[in-house]
Amino acid sequence: MPADQILSLAQLCVRTGRFAKGDALIPSIQKEQAKIVLLSDGCGANRAKKIQDKCAYYQIPLILLSAAKFESISSKINGAFAILDPGFAKGIIQAAMHREDVQAFNLKKTKTPETSQ
Repeated sequence: MPADQILSLAQLCVRTGRFAKGDALIPSIQKEQAKIVLLSDGCGANRAKKIQDKCAYYQIPLILLSAAKFESISSKINGAFAILDPGFAKGIIQAAMHREDVQAFNLKKTKTPETSQ
């Protein structure tokens, strides 16, 4: 597996246009259209906290990348973006699970079934 498979898949996703950024990012998380969110560590503290909180609440996987790696994905995206395509998201999640140098949150959606007793 290439060391930068996460970046390669993210770059392909950006080229296909199946992502949400800017003002469309938070609504895509709330509508659960976002399959995974990539966040730069260079993103502003308030925005980063809001995105992390939304991802945690809606159980959307989140990957934190260094600013240098994030800038290599696309020069048009600032701070964070959500991948809307399930295929790209699945590949990125699988690549992130096998890497120890990547900070990732909510990679495994574990919803426990509610039991009525």
